Amino acid sequence: MFELGSYSVWLGLLGMILITIPSIIVMFIHSILYLIGRKFRVETSIVDDFVDKKITVIMPIRKEPLEIVDDGLNHLHSLELGKHMEVIIVSDDPKDYLDSLKKLVSKWRDRGLDLYLVWRSESRGFKAGALNVALGLSTGDYVYVMDVDNRLSKEALLKAIGLIENEGYEAVVIRWYGGSRDTRVSEAIASSMDYIVDSIYRGRACLKLPLLTVGTGTLFKTSYLKSVVGGWDEERILEDIDIGVRIICLNGRVGFIDKPPIHVDVPRRLKSFLIQQERWAYGAVDVALSRFKDILFSKQPLYSKIELFVYLLQYTPVLFTLLGILFITPSIVYGDDLFYKYWFLVLPWAIVSAFYVYTFTDSQARRGYSRWRGVVNLGRISAITVVLSPCLSKAMLKAFFRRPFVFKRTPKGVMEARFSGLRFPYEIVLAIVLSIPALYGLCNGVLFTSSWILFYLLGYYYSIARWWRDLVYK
Repeated sequence: MFELGSYSVWLGLLGMILITIPSIIVMFIHSILYLIGRKFRVETSIVDDFVDKKITVIMPIRKEPLEIVDDGLNHLHSLELGKHMEVIIVSDDPKDYLDSLKKLVSKWRDRGLDLYLVWRSESRGFKAGALNVALGLSTGDYVYVMDVDNRLSKEALLKAIGLIENEGYEAVVIRWYGGSRDTRVSEAIASSMDYIVDSIYRGRACLKLPLLTVGTGTLFKTSYLKSVVGGWDEERILEDIDIGVRIICLNGRVGFIDKPPIHVDVPRRLKSFLIQQERWAYGAVDVALSRFKDILFSKQPLYSKIELFVYLLQYTPVLFTLLGILFITPSIVYGDDLFYKYWFLVLPWAIVSAFYVYTFTDSQARRGYSRWRGVVNLGRISAITVVLSPCLSKAMLKAFFRRPFVFKRTPKGVMEARFSGLRFPYEIVLAIVLSIPALYGLCNGVLFTSSWILFYLLGYYYSIARWWRDLVYK
């Protein structure tokens, strides 16, 4: 009995550490970076015109609705860049889709768009493989990777070119802005995106910390990509973050433009967000492990290396919290109220959480939303993150154990509304399993721990009630 009790004590303490410490670190860093980022006032260097410069826009597509591809090409045509822009579409689609795509390409070529289509019969190297094919064919001075649903301005391109030419940057990241806010999911994701860019990009730019590139929204210097970096790594799922890490390890510099932003469509449904976040969670851990030695032995200062690892491992609190709950739940049966016993861990966690809520709502308030609206959106994105934690944890564990991952593109347009059979509802099962001991503990005096677990499970209850179809069907 002593051994079992002793085991329970140590397991419970480990669970409390996993729940509190990783979350404290990530929330505190994001909050501090946000406050620092509010002082971002860097005047970006702008060129008056493209003169003799040329941009290669790479548009990788796979299972994209034709109307979205058409709209994306219409947007590029509306920029009126003429000879200063070439567009290369790389398609990994089935042959039966190719004829329709060729007709679309012909239409926009007839309208004056310098447009080329490359079809790959085999989708090797994930998205990175498609990008490298286009990079090898590019003739532009700069490369811009564009998802079919993102929209940028001519002014943003001129500012990015100005930073590369006048400030010596190898790449420039343009701020993301969630353009689709028409559902509860998309509004919550877009508001979270606002805050993340405010902290991770504006804050790091103010501190002169190295910035990471993003998949769509980064203008690269073509010669640097080809001769120094050597293109994208075709073994990496998250090729955009990986190439950013490699640029940092090579002491390359990445700039940042806060205005005007790029408008990006964010997932409108929970299932679409799940597919995206599974890929990002796996990919971020995969990059952290694959580039561990490169980061460790790079010429970056120690604090920069640590901060970069924290950034790459920012999904791990989701995994650690879930593991922590599984570890502390047995203590409820023994009547051990761990949230009361280890108050010295809970108190700083609560304070930092409140600090995080303040900075998040402040980000929303500065965009004209009410503080209450900010709290609502933070609650939604927290609920979504919680209910996705089993799948995100599974993806991260795959990455840690170096298991292969099936690449899935985020559904867009009409594809978001389609369902293809049943899936095992991990989230619903876990919510039921955890609710039973929590309710038992609440009835038997284990008030603090049981109440916190039930509070955590609110994310499951809310998501199941609101988006049950996305959790039951594929």
